[in-house]
Amino acid sequence: MRFAPRFLLRKAAACALFAIAPTFADAQTAAAPGTHGFVVANMDRSVKPGDDFYRYANGNWISRTEIPPDRSYIDPYGGDYDDSSNDLTRERIAGLIEEAAGADATAGSNSRKIADLYHCFMDEATIEARGLAPLRPHLDAIAAIRDKHELARVLGESLRAGRLNIDNFETANLFGLRIGPGFNDPEHYAAYLLQGGLELPDREYYLSDTGSMRDLRFKYQTHVSAMLKLAGFTDTEVRAQHVVELEHAIAEKHVPMTERHNINKANNTWKQADFAANAPGLDWAEYFRGAGLSRQGSFIVWQPSAFGGESALVASVALETWKDWLVFHLIEDYAAVLPKALADERFAFFDKTLSGATAQRPRQVRGIALVNDLLGDALGQEYAQRYFAPKTKAQIEAMVGNIIAAYRRRIDALSWMDPRPRPKPRPSSPRSM
Repeated sequence: MRFAPRFLLRKAAACALFAIAPTFADAQTAAAPGTHGFVVANMDRSVKPGDDFYRYANGNWISRTEIPPDRSYIDPYGGDYDDSSNDLTRERIAGLIEEAAGADATAGSNSRKIADLYHCFMDEATIEARGLAPLRPHLDAIAAIRDKHELARVLGESLRAGRLNIDNFETANLFGLRIGPGFNDPEHYAAYLLQGGLELPDREYYLSDTGSMRDLRFKYQTHVSAMLKLAGFTDTEVRAQHVVELEHAIAEKHVPMTERHNINKANNTWKQADFAANAPGLDWAEYFRGAGLSRQGSFIVWQPSAFGGESALVASVALETWKDWLVFHLIEDYAAVLPKALADERFAFFDKTLSGATAQRPRQVRGIALVNDLLGDALGQEYAQRYFAPKTKAQIEAMVGNIIAAYRRRIDALSWMDPRPRPKPRPSSPRSM
């Protein structure tokens, strides 16, 4: 069984293009250069910066800004399509998708892919009629797991690659795969493995003993039970209890956030043969076979203690609990595109209870965001053709070239660095855009 990628991949590469293009393309309508920089009007100077710097810097903006009911926050500086304050970008993206949806484009073209995905999401009647049928092969494969050897293969099949960034250290899969420049050889990319296994945002949601966190865990367990029940499972309260207990045990093995960014502790190169000795409990050979990584010679293991702890849990926790954990995570991943009852239950917990939104966005808006998330490259190409003029590209390439040249001059001028370890200068390339 090969699991499909985790649902709603965030921050597709096209987002960078969407964020930059309007800045240049609409420069003629932008505010005068003198208005750029810190917005003093957003500050609250009645607050002493030493007492509350956040309120000092943002207080007036916070006081006058109302968060829409379908959002849990607003990013005043711009970001992804669905949380950015860049209305022009959102309007253009929506226009491109709606235009594609109304056209009869050639099969296989970007426009047709965009239209097909959007129409599928908007076809609520078909989604309701099909129920869980799209997930049935995966659910049947989980049900067919007979032992921990087969469990290791299925866990490996859930491994997915993503970005390695300061804000992207989490995965609900057992472990996460990230690709980035090597710690020890930055001229080449390396495979990084990171801790995972939790649906809630962080280990503290499971471990904190505050009243609010205890209440949240109770509501989370109720949500797990509700999702399993809506998916047709029985004894869901007991199953949910076991799933949450397993995630609690995983959270106990996780490296806390305060240590997660310590690069010195993260630089741990393990060859495939090292995993069985360093993290016994999981059948690593079968795990890597399921992940399609049997030929990958080594990995940089970001949190070694978590790998040892989570691998031990694979061996010690009952097989049926792991199967229920897989089922719940699978349903949770795809709930937003499943029948309304499942989508609404997921919204009620993750968006309303956990994040603070009070209303769900209209389906058309969610459909546009879905296309932007899952077909970001295709949509980005359409956006570039329409709004990213050659002049704009030349301006951005010149800007990147200037930045590289400035870095090169600064590095060459460093008195404490010997000539040998200095990075080799690299010319900018249009392909990197």
